[in-house]
Amino acid sequence: MTEGSARISFSNLGAWWRRSLRLRLALWFAVIAGGLLLALVPLIYIAVERGLHRELDRQIEIDWVLIEAHLERDGEEGVRWRASSPSSLSSGGYAESWFDVWSRGERVMSHWPGHGVPIDEPPEIDEDRAPEQGRVREIAFAGSRRARALERSADIGGETFVLRVLRDKSGIQSSLWRMLLGLGFGVPVAVCLAALGGYVMAGRALGPVVAMAEQARRITSDSLSRRLPNPNPHDEIGQLASVFNETLARLEGSFEALRRFTADASHELRTPLTSLRSVGEVALRQSDEEEPLRDTVGSMLEEAQRLHDLVDTLLMLARVESGRRALHLGPVRLAPLLGEVLEGLEVLAAEKSQTLSLCCDEDLVAEADAVLLRQAAMNLVHNAIRHSPDGGSVRIAATSEDDSILVEVADDGPGIAPEHCEKVFERFYRIDRARSRAEGGAGLGLALAKLFVEQCGGMIGLESEPGRGSRFRIRLRRERERTAPALSPT
Repeated sequence: MTEGSARISFSNLGAWWRRSLRLRLALWFAVIAGGLLLALVPLIYIAVERGLHRELDRQIEIDWVLIEAHLERDGEEGVRWRASSPSSLSSGGYAESWFDVWSRGERVMSHWPGHGVPIDEPPEIDEDRAPEQGRVREIAFAGSRRARALERSADIGGETFVLRVLRDKSGIQSSLWRMLLGLGFGVPVAVCLAALGGYVMAGRALGPVVAMAEQARRITSDSLSRRLPNPNPHDEIGQLASVFNETLARLEGSFEALRRFTADASHELRTPLTSLRSVGEVALRQSDEEEPLRDTVGSMLEEAQRLHDLVDTLLMLARVESGRRALHLGPVRLAPLLGEVLEGLEVLAAEKSQTLSLCCDEDLVAEADAVLLRQAAMNLVHNAIRHSPDGGSVRIAATSEDDSILVEVADDGPGIAPEHCEKVFERFYRIDRARSRAEGGAGLGLALAKLFVEQCGGMIGLESEPGRGSRFRIRLRRERERTAPALSPT
């Protein structure tokens, strides 16, 4: 194949694929239907031809038996129609019968009404053969006409002759020719009707897809609440529409979460920036006094540090959620890890005269990312210290339950109402926004803890009642394959 012909064939293929799916399905349906019909035409022709020949041969067999019964000897060499027969050669049923009788290669009797010259071709069997050895064969006569002939030896008056009975097969040939003409005209018509039917059926089958496409074009980021039409959710197209609708529902939730996150982040960032601006303006008005200026600079540094911490937290959230931070799942001993968390927060607890306690077996080993699990536990304990009253206590306990490990962080705080229990894990969510902001919180600690625990393959939950404190529960997979001495908390 030359380069030019290859380019033409590829361009034709591209033009074919640019056609609509409905048209391509209709054409494929027509091609397949036409191929099946063309394959059936010779089979139908052969079956009909053989059936007609069998019927004609059966009639010739009947004719041969009836004609033989009406023949008798006429002298020493001749054969004639039996004089005592109730029927004659001109009677109905025999008037159109073709037959001749042969003896030693010579015709001794013939009956060819309306035909003219008899067939001179002698039989292919002789009178010495048994009667059952006769057979049916075709004989050409009068140009292109052909006849079916049964040649069989017959016992007439004690002497053996060859009786040949014939029937013209022109009617069969005419019927077969008309059938071929009908098939020749019918197959193209059937192919066209198949193409038209395939086009209509494809249009009905693809109608939901067209409606889905039109609806999908109208969906934007501001109208994600719309769904694709799904008249039949049980077929393949309906299942596709269900998958798209589920995807749209997830996108809607993601966009809504993004909007909330953007609004909350803007609010959190605007507060310290406003504070920085206000403090700076006050410092400019009091620039002659050194002590107020020092206090102003210190306040500005605190707000800047708060902004820095908030940005770092948001960056950590983005890295973990996007998968840019690689997970290092492995066996982690919980007793040393939780001990380090309490040790790092003892100073904060001491400022409020709180007591920290840990109850954990030394052999408890979980499968997790040590860094993420430590940060999640740090956020939970820090949250418990912030919300527990002065002189209260924060308790951490880790126990084994079947194939999992349960870590609980309990406090003596004011508790959380049921309507807030699920929302406390949302970003920037605060039950008391003013008090939490005054304490320096950004509303991301519990959201980070939930994200880190889920990244470790665990689950986190909250049990709390107003006035009875809160109890956060972390459920992790238990590590069983390694022994404790070979492990480290990191």
